[in-house]
Amino acid sequence: MDNPLYAGVIVDIRAEAVDRIFQYAIPPQFQGKIQVGHRVLVPFGPRKLEGYVVELSSSLDIAPERLRKIIKPLDSVPIILPSLLELAKWMHSHYAGLLSEALQYMLPPGSRYGKERVGVKTQQLVTLLEPHPQLRPHATAQRRVVEVLQEKPRMLASELVHKAQTSHATLHSLEKLGIISISIATLERTVDWELVPDPPLTLTREQTKACQQIQKEIKGQKRPMLIHGVTGSGKTEIYLRIIEDIISQGKQAIVLVPEIALTPQTVSRFGTRFGERVSVLHSALSPGERFDQWWKIYRGEVDVVVGARSAVFAPTPNLGLIVLDEEHEGTYKQEEGSIRYHTRDVAIKRCALIQGQVLLGSATPALESYHQALQGNYGLVELAKRVESRSLPQVEVVDMREQFEQGNRSMLSYPLKEALEKLSCSDEQAIILLNRRGYSSFVLCRECGHVLYCPNCQVSLTYHQGDGRLHCHYCFHKEILPKRCPHCASRYLRQFGVGTEQVQSVLRQEFPNLKVLRLDADTTRRKGAHGRILQEFATGKAQVLVGTQMVAKGLDFPKVTLVGVLSADLGLNFPDIRAAERTFQLLTQVAGRSGRGDLPGRVIIQAYEPDHFAIRCAQNHDYLGFYRQEISFRRSLGYPPFQHLTRILCSGPQVETEQVVREIHQYLLSLGLAKENIYGPSPAPIGRIQGRYRWQILLKTSDYLGEVLSNLPQSSADVQVVVDIDPLFML
Repeated sequence: MDNPLYAGVIVDIRAEAVDRIFQYAIPPQFQGKIQVGHRVLVPFGPRKLEGYVVELSSSLDIAPERLRKIIKPLDSVPIILPSLLELAKWMHSHYAGLLSEALQYMLPPGSRYGKERVGVKTQQLVTLLEPHPQLRPHATAQRRVVEVLQEKPRMLASELVHKAQTSHATLHSLEKLGIISISIATLERTVDWELVPDPPLTLTREQTKACQQIQKEIKGQKRPMLIHGVTGSGKTEIYLRIIEDIISQGKQAIVLVPEIALTPQTVSRFGTRFGERVSVLHSALSPGERFDQWWKIYRGEVDVVVGARSAVFAPTPNLGLIVLDEEHEGTYKQEEGSIRYHTRDVAIKRCALIQGQVLLGSATPALESYHQALQGNYGLVELAKRVESRSLPQVEVVDMREQFEQGNRSMLSYPLKEALEKLSCSDEQAIILLNRRGYSSFVLCRECGHVLYCPNCQVSLTYHQGDGRLHCHYCFHKEILPKRCPHCASRYLRQFGVGTEQVQSVLRQEFPNLKVLRLDADTTRRKGAHGRILQEFATGKAQVLVGTQMVAKGLDFPKVTLVGVLSADLGLNFPDIRAAERTFQLLTQVAGRSGRGDLPGRVIIQAYEPDHFAIRCAQNHDYLGFYRQEISFRRSLGYPPFQHLTRILCSGPQVETEQVVREIHQYLLSLGLAKENIYGPSPAPIGRIQGRYRWQILLKTSDYLGEVLSNLPQSSADVQVVVDIDPLFML
């Protein structure tokens, strides 16, 4: 197109009514400069708003009197890559969300117009022009500046002022004399990580075969490849080898991990192998660090990007490979906003758009992924053995009902206590998992039975001993633990249930010789806390690491020989079709943290329902046995992967929300959807969060309904309606 005069723009407003293309004239001074993918400033009603150019045209599609001009481009280059623009359009239609929101995933962090939090960081740079100037006898400050610069002729002004013990006024005086020059230098906010010795290992026969299978797929069909390998089977080394091949072809790779806690270890391994050509993207970085990393990736200055979920949108100009490590993890699902995407599906679509390759790795693949592999839609690589012929840990299941009958009232079973006693006499380490944070789960009045609930949410408050307060883990409400029951004024308020904070406290009391660390959402709020805790554990300064599911994922500590799981059946009774799958995955994954070094591992799983098939299959490291039982259950009820689930969640004021959800129900019936495939409307399992009432409708269909559900009726602006395609969580 020689001279496009008009630009199709999506305006940055999160509202369905205006989530469409608006045509603007391109002013003469910007002709040929504004391209598809540019951010631009446009007039919209009485306001000036950010917009995104998604098309260019030589023909006018609206009445000339309605045409308005673009004010200016907001960047010197189009920052949304063509493939990412296509990906955003697909997300908009597939997930029934706003295109404006999908496009915002593709932008530099913290750079939206009018809401800029960060930008390019600059500082003054001083350069010595005259090494031996003639200075006045009493110009001692100027002389100190010159002496410092004689040793280092180029220096940041702030550093120079500090070393010469002077002020910026002295520098400006020297600049006027022509002795120095002061320029503006752009500084990159670097992300530091610890490099660890990680020479390329000799591949096992299984690993060699796996690499050959993947390389063959890359040259052929480029189906997504699922690496199903037991814990400790060397999946990361396979990723590294395949990435080396991708880089040798002049392409880039994105490596995704499910938890920020895993990023330091992963970055260390990849940084050691690939040097400075590794970049990091995740939410624990400062806005400025994310901003600089984003632009470094955009400019093509890196070969490998490591990050959590949102790094799937990294602006790699020559992408060849995306790796999803621990692909089964629920953290890969976006749970906020209008576009509830799953990173796995987005990665597969992005690679399909650029003829790239996706690698999915897990010891416990999602049932949907393994089913796709068995159907031939994914390639399948199996790794059945640990590297260096290490054996899988022995797993013991303890029936806590029997412990109770034996008089044990502690949260720790006798076998786990005995194992921890032995640990205190060695330099070995242990990981203790309880997937519930806080000190106690709820507070109950023993006289009237009243439970202390959050005033904003339909959930009980959790007691945290650290600050002596009751916390809501949904809206972050806090309140002081009352001395009397607010319902009957009784003094008999008692804390029930156990959280990670209480486990840490009990371990410190019973085993004073053991240093105990805790890794959960409460201890990792501050920047860098994940890395500091894991580093302290890795260097042997602590022997026990207590945590929630964070401790179950991907961590590799050779001295860990003991893993204990408290309340292993905690999640089995959740109202969720994936309750058994999540339990099996969590137990298998945390068991895999044990025995990864030269010493054999031991796992002790405590449960009140020890014969559940999810627990028994985890005990036997039997993924196929679990898969066969669970897939039979899913097939009989028509659950994923045999049919698609869609959740329509409405939240807002009580009366209006119920009215809107019933209107949507009638609309779905009018579309011809069968009544037996529509479940609801009904209150959500958690009926109120942050003061907003929640109703839902579940749909079970053979096809995706994203485009069909993009125009749901909504009679109240106070009610939020979210369409969740393939929901992972139903609460």
